[in-house]
Amino acid sequence: MLKSDVSSTPNVYAQHDTEAQLWLRFRQGSPAAFEQLTTYFYKDLHFYGSRFTRDTDLLKDCLQDLFVDLWVYRQKVMETNYIRPYLYKALRRKIYREVLRQANQSSDETLPFDEAFHSDPAAEYNLIQTELSEYQTVRLNKLLERLSDRQREAIHLKFYAELSNEEIADILQVNKQSVANLLHRGLSRLRDDWPSLLALLGIWLTNRF
Repeated sequence: MLKSDVSSTPNVYAQHDTEAQLWLRFRQGSPAAFEQLTTYFYKDLHFYGSRFTRDTDLLKDCLQDLFVDLWVYRQKVMETNYIRPYLYKALRRKIYREVLRQANQSSDETLPFDEAFHSDPAAEYNLIQTELSEYQTVRLNKLLERLSDRQREAIHLKFYAELSNEEIADILQVNKQSVANLLHRGLSRLRDDWPSLLALLGIWLTNRF
């Protein structure tokens, strides 16, 4: 699902400051900061990871491994101002490797990204800050199913995770122009199928990418 970004800039700055402070204290060895960091990011990471696999045990194991690795190797963890994309990318890599291992595959171009699947309807519905009826929510999910995996993932990272095109490019391992193209084509497809949708969500194509 999409989350409207109308009037969200102050919240984004406050969120980034909170994340940066937690990350710094965690890297300095604070158990309390690590616990806060886990609590702060767990729900969003779980939600993102659930788009790649419906195997809840696999997802929980990958999340647990991610946070265990962070604590064990905290002194070697890179210093970064982009904590959220760093964690998204690390989780994505773990899920990718585990899915391939279980499928006995050596490589694959992309992970499937199922934006329509969710185990918590209430959490999914709350992603939209504007008023959408249940019918509109269901309709939006069906439209998202028509997009490619990469388009759905780019839209998720842009409007739910609120990442920049540069951060999305790093996670997807593509260049910024490719991200802009994915977003433009995906949103254009949604706009064509449901002309009033983007206006309803407060999302505008003009000068966004």
